Amino acid sequence: MALKTVLIDDKGPVRLIRLNRPERLNALNLEMKDELTRALKEAAGEAGPAAVVITGAGSAFSAGGDLDVFARLSESGRADLADRFTDLAFPRVFLDFPKPLIAAINGPAVGWGFTMPLTCDLRLASRTAVLSCGFVKVGLTPEFGSSCLLPRLIGLGRALDLALTARQITAAEALDLGLVNQVVEPEELLERALDLGRQIASLPGPAVRLAKRIMRLGAQSGLEETLGPELAAFRQAMATPEHYRAVREMMAGIRARKV
Repeated sequence: MALKTVLIDDKGPVRLIRLNRPERLNALNLEMKDELTRALKEAAGEAGPAAVVITGAGSAFSAGGDLDVFARLSESGRADLADRFTDLAFPRVFLDFPKPLIAAINGPAVGWGFTMPLTCDLRLASRTAVLSCGFVKVGLTPEFGSSCLLPRLIGLGRALDLALTARQITAAEALDLGLVNQVVEPEELLERALDLGRQIASLPGPAVRLAKRIMRLGAQSGLEETLGPELAAFRQAMATPEHYRAVREMMAGIRARKV
């Protein structure tokens, strides 16, 4: 798959996807949007990797939507181009991604660079990264599902603080808020994210994918809405050969320790 604004590199069972517009701080334009959609759809297939890490090339994770794109859209007045840049299919390719998705936030993460990681399952940040839900600063509103995901992740009051002030926060504050799972030194970030992906990839794949699906459903539903699908997922996992092998291996390990 020949791509320009997205770089793909397989690291064993984990696929590394880099946003690749470093001269624009990896700001999102139409080409990157389309290429990232293609890359994620390909990775979601059965023949694809067991987990995916997303990071940015160069010094930034992403500066958000490219301001040149917004300027051209405003000047042209073409609703068809605005609709193409802002369609719901783009966030859904992240939200519907069936495998573990890890964001490695290596530098500034602003606007879409702030909200896109919210759709990922795990978020690691460089100690030097800064984050900002900076939409109101440029006369826009939070997007990419963040008006649902951010309050559920950190609470409504904290989410409103970030959305209404557009202030920058450090990686340390992001960790305190619960926005990221880990903060690591810049030189360790990528390998730590890949190691996390490999750790998850070493576990039974069907169970990992089902666990992701049911946990996301539970986070966005009530208890009664979740119980039935949760039981169905458990029974589906029980019927997989990966479950049987894992149980047999665990039993063999227990017997070996008793000898």
